[in-house]
This record gives sequence, structure tokens and C-alpha cells, in this order.
Amino acid sequence: MATKKNELAPIDNFQIANRYEGMDPELLAELQDQMEDLDDESGIQCRLIKIPAGGGLAYEVQGEDDDDVEYMKEISGVIVFTHRMNGYWPNSYGTGEGEDKIPLCSSMDGKTGLCRDSGEVRSCESCPMNQFGSGTDAKGEASRGKACKNMRRLYMMLDNDPNFYLLTVPPTSIKEVNRQLAKIMGSKGIPYTGLIVSLKLEKAVNAGGIAYSKVVIEKKGLLPAGVANTAREMRREIKVQYQNLQQQTRLKTFTGWTAQIIQHEIDHCNGILI
Repeated sequence: MATKKNELAPIDNFQIANRYEGMDPELLAELQDQMEDLDDESGIQCRLIKIPAGGGLAYEVQGEDDDDVEYMKEISGVIVFTHRMNGYWPNSYGTGEGEDKIPLCSSMDGKTGLCRDSGEVRSCESCPMNQFGSGTDAKGEASRGKACKNMRRLYMMLDNDPNFYLLTVPPTSIKEVNRQLAKIMGSKGIPYTGLIVSLKLEKAVNAGGIAYSKVVIEKKGLLPAGVANTAREMRREIKVQYQNLQQQTRLKTFTGWTAQIIQHEIDHCNGILI
């Protein structure tokens, strides 16, 4: 069937894979119980998608092992979850040893931050480190940017791949990524869980003349109806997100009766009595 210009067509061969599909329910329950026993935090591990330095145009995608890296110029998939996050490092991000690599203050929603040392809870909006002009450049001189790094995390699933993939969008790309996602969803009236998108990189240069890689998101097509329903159900599941002191991000997912109980209590907090 022909489509109009700028109209998105379903990509019928895209599938969200389930590594446990067809497994005996009792065996599946035993396997999940044993796997949780091996992980103190009972979280879902994500394979990392890293952005190269110096304006490189290929993502570094983690494979089965930590040292197994695939370089991809384009990543196509569906975003099943996304959220803002902030992190403040007194030193340059990624430098230092031990605790210096851990943010002094971090926020998993971009609104409320938690100080690592004091345990103090702070408002990101009013924090002096989250204001323009509080940052420094690579030479340690005052800049127009923020000392606190505003980022966005994208949790994706790729075609016929049962793994979750995690991309942390850096401050240099977050504004453009937010704009691109809002434009794609707003123009089509379709949530991101119903869309197949592609992620690419463009080389850019900042005001200081330093080259960097900018994340670009483009709409590619619509998920098949059945797959879109699966993606929406995944999005509706309650994801409890947390970080340990090593900055290992996990997702814990509650479904079924447990999810209903938690959602019921959340509804009460939001003023819904019935």
C-alpha cells in the first residue's frame, strides 16, 4: 500500500524478542529465582551504548562480554523507557580515581538530587551547580555551561534481540534529543513505544573548538500493531530505578499482582481514591 509523503509506514518484520518464550512455566520460575539469587539487587542488566570521543561517527555497542564491542554507525530500535538524570562531579567527568569517578551529587529524575557524602536531598532547579555560568571548560576556566551535567537515558530494544540497551545522552546532545523526540511524537501523535527510530552521530565543534559527537534521532517507521502493544505493556510496567555507590544502574520490574498493588498505592499518592 502506498504511503503519503512524510507518512510513516509499519515495518512488519521488526520483532521484540523474548529469550524465555515457550519455556515451561515451572522451569522459567525456577530459573528466574536462581538468577535473582546470583544478583543481590535483582536488577535487569543493560548492554551499554557508548558515544566516542573526538567527533567519532560510530557507537560502541557492548556485546556478550564487557570486552566484546561492536561499532555501529546507525542503531535502529524502539525506545521502551527514557528519563532525565543529573550528575555533578567536582573534577572533570571520568577523571580521578575511586570515589572521584562517582558524582558528588546525582539525580535520577532531573528534579531531586542526593548528595553522596552528606545524604542531603536537594532541588535540582534551585541548585547553584545546575545554573548556566557555573561550569568550567577543559582548561578549568569559567564557561557559560553548567557545573552539573544534565543527561537523558534511553533504554532500547533492537530488532529480534532480547537484551536491553542503554544509551546515556550527554549534555552536548540532550537539548537536541529532547527536541527531536518531542517533534517526532508531536507531529505523528504516536508515543515513542510505537515507533522505530534510528540513532546516528554527527560531528560537531563546541565554542572552544573541541570536536564532539552529537546524537541524532530520526523516525524510521511504525511498529507492527502486535509488537507496539508489547512495547506499550513493557512501558506500563512499573520500573523501580536505583543506583548503588558504584553508579551501576539497574531496573527492577514489577508485573502482575505486585504491580497492581504498587500502582494502587501510587494512585492514592496522586489523589485517586478509587
